[in-house]
Amino acid sequence: MVKVMGDEDASAPSAERIPRGSEPPYQALLPNLDKVTRSSFAKGTVSRRRINRALLLLALIPLVVLAVIFVPQLVNG
Repeated sequence: MVKVMGDEDASAPSAERIPRGSEPPYQALLPNLDKVTRSSFAKGTVSRRRINRALLLLALIPLVVLAVIFVPQLVNG
């Protein structure tokens, strides 16, 4: 019997199983989120500077997107 892609038996157990861990679902994207505490935002700390830089970068993304959309329209008139 020739097997073609997509012909797998649906009742057969999958070889790949995702282990159930105790990690929160955000852990893959934000591994250090559980380590953010009130002291992370204390004035003059490295964490606060990193957080502020990340927030600045996130705030600039919509401005760049708007510039990419509207600047060519303004140039071409």
